[in-house]
Amino acid sequence: MILNGTFTYNKAIYLEIEQATNTPEWQRKKGKEISQQIGYIAEGLFRGQAEIDNSPSQGGTGMTMPGDIRYRDLNDDGKIDVNDAAYIGYPTTPRVVYGFSGSFQYKNVEFNFAFQGSGKRAFFMDPMQIGPFVNNRSMLKAIYDDHWSEDNMKERPFWPRLSTQAINMHNPQEGEYSNAGNPRYSTYFMRKCSFLRCTAIEVGYNLPKNVLDKLKMKNVKFYARVNNPFLITNFKVWDVELGSSGFNYPIQRTWSAGLNVSF
Repeated sequence: MILNGTFTYNKAIYLEIEQATNTPEWQRKKGKEISQQIGYIAEGLFRGQAEIDNSPSQGGTGMTMPGDIRYRDLNDDGKIDVNDAAYIGYPTTPRVVYGFSGSFQYKNVEFNFAFQGSGKRAFFMDPMQIGPFVNNRSMLKAIYDDHWSEDNMKERPFWPRLSTQAINMHNPQEGEYSNAGNPRYSTYFMRKCSFLRCTAIEVGYNLPKNVLDKLKMKNVKFYARVNNPFLITNFKVWDVELGSSGFNYPIQRTWSAGLNVSF
């Protein structure tokens, strides 16, 4: 029996960095993680017009309606703008990366496996890429199953109200570009994720020595192997290892069988 494993914990923070003296505390980099994202804090969805009327102005070119995202006004100036963006969630680079593998043999049977995983990481689902109807885009099943409506007024369904417009028309903070040219999103579309992927399982059978002697061979091994047979994760919409790039080609599951012969 052979067992191997690795475990890495990494947390990189800004110890000292110069910023403008009028930078608000929630936007200061000192003490924050290097790959931590800056964005808006979503407090849920508006449930009615009265709530909209008694909330800070959300901005945008479209009219704010029930089912739109309600953002936190961090500086209490009565409007949501770039001054309300803050460092949010885990970093995009996982703090924890680990893996383990093993090999067992009982008589002529072999069993091998390998796993890898990560944790304490966050990424944004890009609402500008998954929003339905825009540019004839179809609707994800996750949106169909759980979007805000008069029949589904949960605090935080998977998707806000449906619209034929891009989501940033009535939620301009989603996909807003910073001065550095990086898109910003909110905690509504941020997902804290971890996963454990089985990368390989292999079962093999070696012919016994008395049979090999008759065949005048050194070794004959039959084997069956599957790569990426299963994934354990708290994120179910697409392959979590793709992060924000959910529409990229996913990691494939492959099956194979073979024969190794040594003379």
